[in-house]
Amino acid sequence: MAELKKPLFGNIKGTFGNAVFRQRYGKNYLAQKPSSYTPPDTQDFQIRTTKFKMASKISSTINADSSLKEIWNSIKPKNQNLYNYLISASYPFLTDDSVSPSLKIVPDSNIGVRLDNITVAQDKLTIKLLPLTIASLIDSNVEKNARLISLITFGNPVNNDVPKFDVVSITSNLLSINLDDPLTFDFILSTTNQIKVSAYQDKSLFSALLTYDVNNNMINHSNTFYSNLV
Repeated sequence: MAELKKPLFGNIKGTFGNAVFRQRYGKNYLAQKPSSYTPPDTQDFQIRTTKFKMASKISSTINADSSLKEIWNSIKPKNQNLYNYLISASYPFLTDDSVSPSLKIVPDSNIGVRLDNITVAQDKLTIKLLPLTIASLIDSNVEKNARLISLITFGNPVNNDVPKFDVVSITSNLLSINLDDPLTFDFILSTTNQIKVSAYQDKSLFSALLTYDVNNNMINHSNTFYSNLV
């Protein structure tokens, strides 16, 4: 790609014949228009395309949540775009029609939690955790509150009127931490998410516990834990 050192026409953008004009950081660049491309009509290519679309949806959903975005930004390479980083992080855990239980919505952590049970009502999802105990490595002198953030992935739709794959993020209420008692988190499901729950046969839940200090500044997070949503 050539750079126009002394452009005569101000800022220019678009195509002219086989030439493509682009702008970047206030400079004009000239490139040759690419030749036409016909994607291969193979099963392997279709699978890779489907997996990339799924990874892109997961990446966009994580990137849109300010807490998850903050966590991933703290560990990604400084010179890499977070959206692209999340695509590469999620892609290995996908097939063309399912998501592996090993998918991570947060980076690895030394904090562990244990799931007790999950219940689903029409407009509410409830997740109950077993007591955290001191073995969870949560410092209750500093980490005073906690909430759950979850991603629900949807697959195998009941009809063709909806996409084959979808994903949403949901956030629970904020609770005070007591290491000796179970924690029960409620998620209020919007009307849109209620419809999605009914529209798909396969539903998976990926969750992480986030801890906060007394001023609700985020301190730490657990590993991702997984459950089927039925």
